[in-house]
Amino acid sequence: MPAYIYSAMNQGGSTVRGTIAAENDIDLESRLKEIGLDMISCKEVKDSGQLLGSRVKDKDMIMMCMHLEQLDRAGVPIYEALQDIRDATESRRLRDVLMDITERVKSGETLSAAMRLYPKVFGSVFVGLVQAGEKNGNLSDSFIHMTNHMKWTSDLKRKVRKAMIYPIVLLVVMTLVISVLMMFVVPKLMKFILAQGFTIPAHTRALIWVSEFFADYWYIVISTPVAIFVGLRILYKASPDAAMFFDKLFIKAPWIGPTIIKINLARFTHFFSIMFRSGIDILESLESAKSVVNNRALQQAIDTAIRSVTDGNSLTSSLRMSDYFPNLVIRMFKVGEDSGNMNDALENVNFFYDREVNDSVDAMIAMIRPSLTIVLGLMIFWVIASVFGPLYQSFSKMKF
Repeated sequence: MPAYIYSAMNQGGSTVRGTIAAENDIDLESRLKEIGLDMISCKEVKDSGQLLGSRVKDKDMIMMCMHLEQLDRAGVPIYEALQDIRDATESRRLRDVLMDITERVKSGETLSAAMRLYPKVFGSVFVGLVQAGEKNGNLSDSFIHMTNHMKWTSDLKRKVRKAMIYPIVLLVVMTLVISVLMMFVVPKLMKFILAQGFTIPAHTRALIWVSEFFADYWYIVISTPVAIFVGLRILYKASPDAAMFFDKLFIKAPWIGPTIIKINLARFTHFFSIMFRSGIDILESLESAKSVVNNRALQQAIDTAIRSVTDGNSLTSSLRMSDYFPNLVIRMFKVGEDSGNMNDALENVNFFYDREVNDSVDAMIAMIRPSLTIVLGLMIFWVIASVFGPLYQSFSKMKF
């Protein structure tokens, strides 16, 4: 089905633009009228996958899942529930996607099949949970699990983002301070010192050299880190071997590595818990949970555990093959397997990782902040010592 970029007028007289799928321009106009829009113009787009698959904010996805769960639990047919959410959502992108999904469900398609056409909005795991809910006749639980997971993921992102604000701001300030010192302050002070014929110590000569290099080649100093970062990022995406090398390097890094491991394993166990509680078997739950792990080294370890479970080994012994899962977590899984009450064991694992992630993020930031402050302090101390050292030595030789 082709996609169209449309321009329409709502009931308030404002112009609304968006992208939706439709059979033709007549079908497009009909679909727009259903939501109270009068089409002004439209244009078919060839690369519909990029437009129809555009991202939707976590907040809007969470609200959609909450409303679907509430309406399904109240006994509202899924088609009517989709209509209500489509008309109520404030997200233009989500509204356009739900417009097409609603029509497909109306024509007889399942909700999971319709969602599968928008992989950038509804991931494979999301679709799998909906499909599991359709099979067991309990969609509301699937939406509850998805809501809880997205809330947890959103809180984790917000926590990490908030924790990183101070170090980033401090790094920017440090860069600006050093740049101003090297380009404006130091050259003037060095010119005065050299004009007085003072004896120049080694650390002062080093400062002069750095200042002159910075003043003459500041564009290289600024662009080189950016170029290296962009180049490594392109290499990371283009080469699986390079990505594996860097991922292994990241998890071995002091302070940062343990935090990366705990965040990824927290995602893994949290999503595995959701999939397992939705009635999906262990192997499929492991495969789906692996997709939320960003580090390839950890994915490789989880692949080893999946192959071990496939060969008939227990989940506990399979996870023990990896060096990344703590013994306490392995013990929780074992208790769940032995007692047959895996749900309670998974709750304990999630609680453990939630606490560990909080502590690790706080500890990492607690190390980054003073480290940057010390670097800035040492830089300023170097400038002060290099400038005032020759002056002090010269004054000490004067006789009054």
